[in-house]
Amino acid sequence: MRAIRKRCFVFAAFTGFFILIGAMLLVLGETVPEIRVQILLVSVIIAGGIAAGFWMREFGKLKIARLIAENSILHIRTAAISDISGEAGPPEDTEDTEIFISYFGILLDVKIIKFNQDGIRLRAVEMGNDFIAFTYGTEKRTRIIRLLRPAIDPAAMEEISERFRYETGITPTLRS
Repeated sequence: MRAIRKRCFVFAAFTGFFILIGAMLLVLGETVPEIRVQILLVSVIIAGGIAAGFWMREFGKLKIARLIAENSILHIRTAAISDISGEAGPPEDTEDTEIFISYFGILLDVKIIKFNQDGIRLRAVEMGNDFIAFTYGTEKRTRIIRLLRPAIDPAAMEEISERFRYETGITPTLRS
């Protein structure tokens, strides 16, 4: 989700920059009525519009990502990368790949898979010892995503299964 937030900030900064440049060109364009300034102004307006479009798209992704993360049924950390050699100085922040699973979809670091929105429905959930699989899609197209996860004890598996049943209405199939 940090990467989505960062891209949203970058596109917002570009949009602000182009608005600022456009305003400056409008003010300076009154004193210098050259065709080059007018062409530059049109170019800046187009670039600002494109940046604003990307910003709005990323903002929509950020809203969905927050919705998924705040209402998560299951949270999995799949990998952690850190430098422990000590040669590069103090250890930096570790990178980890997080997966949030909720009624609204799955957030795989920067990729968002939506459920129960825009005609995409969650159809089945299958849980095994080291994986969880989701069948989802529209009436015309169905997909399956299989996520590997660390093994958990049977009591926790039953609790997660009950949360899926309660929140999604779908009873997960348990595989051993």
